[in-house]
Amino acid sequence: MKTNKISLLYCGDDSLRQSARYLYGVLKHLGYALDYIPSRRSLTVQHLRKDYQAVILSDYPSARIAPAAQDRLVKMVAGGTGFLMIGGWGSFHGYDGHYHCSKLAEILPVQCCSHDDRVNCPQGGIIIPQNDRILRTSSLKFENGPLIGGYNKVVLRAESQLLLAVRDLKINLPKISLSSKEYPLLVTGCYGNGRTVCYMSDLAPHWSGGVVDWGQRKIRINNVSGFFMEVGQKYVKFIQTLVTLALAKAQYD
Repeated sequence: MKTNKISLLYCGDDSLRQSARYLYGVLKHLGYALDYIPSRRSLTVQHLRKDYQAVILSDYPSARIAPAAQDRLVKMVAGGTGFLMIGGWGSFHGYDGHYHCSKLAEILPVQCCSHDDRVNCPQGGIIIPQNDRILRTSSLKFENGPLIGGYNKVVLRAESQLLLAVRDLKINLPKISLSSKEYPLLVTGCYGNGRTVCYMSDLAPHWSGGVVDWGQRKIRINNVSGFFMEVGQKYVKFIQTLVTLALAKAQYD
């Protein structure tokens, strides 16, 4: 897949000097053509005039998206634009995401709660892989993957595909166990001609847990603030896989 011809719009995660530097830095490192809107700025119809192959919302409250822009985004996805939502305080219901009562709720492959859905995992959340061809061919093995630090609790829609689930780790030494309940972590679906993807955890600390450092080989990524980040190579691969899942099938076959 030649990423330099794929145009993405990424909204949220505060700003490029804060949490957004993780996802933005990796997407630029991968060579995507990328436009970015920080959390403090509203998304309007004018921002959606460009022919984006996919739109990414991460910790970006629905109140920041003008009603006309929500309508426009729904139509874009129905027409074939990919859509990816990353978890956090401003995603799904979260603290101030409130997507359950937005027009974008209908395109999500999961159903949002009508109340605060945030789950913190102080002892870690275990990623449970499901049978899926795409993830298994991405060279990412979640059977020995990293722990996450939190997620948004959602409900899987009947027509959607569950790729990863999460269970809370319970440590009461010398006993170590898993919670009895399992929740969706990575889900894909379709809306019209567009592919939709939801990853219910975050890609930046603190909820990202060990995902940021996943992989034995470290990759140094420069960011716009003049500093650099050091992340694991499997973290980079995971982000590329999430974007790939959101792209129309014809673009990555």
